[in-house]
Amino acid sequence: MNKKLILLITVLLVVAAGCIIYVPSDTGERPPSDEGYYGDRYDDRSGMDWDTSRVYDYLSPYGNWVRYQAYGYVWIPTVNRYDWRPYTDGRWVWSDYGWTWVSSYRWGWIPFHYGRWGFDARLGWYWVPGDVWAPAWVSWRSSQLYIGWAPIPPGVPFIPGRGVVFDGRSIPYRHWVFLQSPYFMRQSIYSYVLPYERNLTIINLTVHKTSLYMRNNRMYNDGLDIGFVESVSKTRIQKYELQQGRTAGPSRIEGDRVTVYNPRVTKDDSARPGRILTEREAEVQQEEQRSGKVKILGEAEIERRQREEVEKIETSQEREVVEMKKKMERETETTSSRVEKTRITQEYEDKIKTLKESHATEKKDVEVRHQEEKTKVVKKKVVKKDA
Repeated sequence: MNKKLILLITVLLVVAAGCIIYVPSDTGERPPSDEGYYGDRYDDRSGMDWDTSRVYDYLSPYGNWVRYQAYGYVWIPTVNRYDWRPYTDGRWVWSDYGWTWVSSYRWGWIPFHYGRWGFDARLGWYWVPGDVWAPAWVSWRSSQLYIGWAPIPPGVPFIPGRGVVFDGRSIPYRHWVFLQSPYFMRQSIYSYVLPYERNLTIINLTVHKTSLYMRNNRMYNDGLDIGFVESVSKTRIQKYELQQGRTAGPSRIEGDRVTVYNPRVTKDDSARPGRILTEREAEVQQEEQRSGKVKILGEAEIERRQREEVEKIETSQEREVVEMKKKMERETETTSSRVEKTRITQEYEDKIKTLKESHATEKKDVEVRHQEEKTKVVKKKVVKKDA
């Protein structure tokens, strides 16, 4: 082969390689370059500037602003449900920004995409304002049986240009929201959330991952693998394009697009809410609201909710035992030694026994919680009668 022919073949190969185009798949695979991966339309915030004062005013009708020693002004939502937790009223979708929370609340476009959620035993859940948008400020835990998430606490640092580096260890067990994996893609997440009494057991059966990072100056949440979610939920995951909302209001899903309002928020340290509660005032108000919510439920409704929660617990517990037995069978099949089979069987029988003991404790804890709620209702009735 002469030199001219070799040179011609080499040139053709180089040109062909340069024409190869990388096309990201719909299963969550990320391209090797940031360029052009995110929709420019959602990044266009022309004429959509909000300052801290405007955020204060917008959220005031939906809750109370409190002067909180640790973080300045924080917001506590007024929600009718007594056992409310962030990221439970709505649904998850996979968008071109990763796992994105679509809130059911009119005001949900702010506190579930900017800032952080914290918890105080006296005040309940509170929101700390922030100026960086993300599809969801949450950390994840997952397994074949369960998928869970929890708000990333306010104290976890955000690194501009990088994102959040967090191992999840400081998240209290009660802050996790878990459901059985097959229900993760359902449209109404709250109906499938497990009682928090299950959390300690489930945490030991799941693996943690926080993947909230910046690419090309955009936040992305990649905490769950698409292939894994499709496998455990038996659902083909649709990828949605984020569409910029024109005005503040509820997020919407239309066709293959999710519309979420996304203004540029600028911090103003001199701004303050129009009405501010002290921590003590907020504590008193929260206690009154909690008691009122339990009273509205009534004894019959509390008993009904208890039956539902126990049923959820029993169903998930049964799956854990079945999965443990399957693991035992798989391991015993890998050895021909009778002694080793006996050892493996005994080891798993002990694990199953311990698991069932924790299951009994969980059910008892749920019953105790609901009994305490019924007691509050009875006390309210007595006080009202005496008055």
